[in-house]
Amino acid sequence: MTGMPPGGAFMVGHGFSQVLPLAGLHIELGVHPGPAHGYTVPLWYRSPLDEQVATRERAGLFDRSYLGHYYVTGERADAVLDAVLASDPALIPVGRCAEVLACREDGTVLDLPLLAHLDEGRWLLLAGPGGHDLAHAIEAAGATEDVVVHERSMYAAVLSLQGPEARSIAARVLGAELVESAPRGAAREFLFGLHRAALFGASDIGEDGLVLVVEPGAAAEAWRSLVAEGATSAGLLANDALRLEAGTLQAPAETPRPATPFAAGLGALVDLDGPRGAREFTGSAALRAAAPPARRLVTFRLDGPRLAKAGSRVRVGGTDAGACISAGWSSLLEAPLARAYLATPDRPIEVDCDGVWQAATPIIPPRA
Repeated sequence: MTGMPPGGAFMVGHGFSQVLPLAGLHIELGVHPGPAHGYTVPLWYRSPLDEQVATRERAGLFDRSYLGHYYVTGERADAVLDAVLASDPALIPVGRCAEVLACREDGTVLDLPLLAHLDEGRWLLLAGPGGHDLAHAIEAAGATEDVVVHERSMYAAVLSLQGPEARSIAARVLGAELVESAPRGAAREFLFGLHRAALFGASDIGEDGLVLVVEPGAAAEAWRSLVAEGATSAGLLANDALRLEAGTLQAPAETPRPATPFAAGLGALVDLDGPRGAREFTGSAALRAAAPPARRLVTFRLDGPRLAKAGSRVRVGGTDAGACISAGWSSLLEAPLARAYLATPDRPIEVDCDGVWQAATPIIPPRA
């Protein structure tokens, strides 16, 4: 893999945490930082709840630079991606992007990246936090195909502008013509000043959003301009709560083994067959042979004021049944939400909220 510089890092507890390219800007804006995904990230600025509400009502601006981002290039790049991904890249024409799925050989979920087809033989992959396992899998598959994986995580920032006013705000900063050319599912490359940048019409929180990938100095300029036009700086806690409302997952934290795509509700991303017939990709044999999953992902609303958290124990019918993979406060429902992989969600559910067992009711996420 090419292009991996020595990134900055500092001690957090007993380990090291990498610093995002825009760390200085976030400090200037009064961020409350914390460790997550191997980085020191913005957790919140004013408050997570205020940032959730601002995103749903207007627009929130998130630094998603902890996602791994990689260019995959070469004449055989399409074939290599086809051999690795459970989602068929042939369904993504040039100028488009989509969430795709990658599995391990045993059929469990490896990653849920955003894949953009920038040009013939040229793709951009926004992988889960870090994303190194998927990048190495693509690199290994392309070793004899003259396909190169370029790591760009410390050379570019990833900004996510989400909410009902995201496009109007972005149009005043990036230009109306560019923003109009990037509807949902579109991928565009352009020059931001002197820097090559990419703009995607994409959202993982159930909004009409945009994702901007650009050099850090230009990203800081864009952030200030977007905030000046009405966007609210927002942190990871708000983003995680908004994703919970939308029912979207982030691998690998929310797709722990032995979760398969079918257990996680991601079956629609599995393309066992393509235009040329049956596809063979990493994990395809296991997925074809898979029995119905013993556990499935369930989102539930807590019937009380206490909050759960990732790792909170869950009881079903009075018996320990697992742990929450994520939890948070829903500003849309004005109630706590959580989710877990459960075998029998038709029986009474209870969640341990810091020593107090609180009843919960399965729901469809409000922005799913």
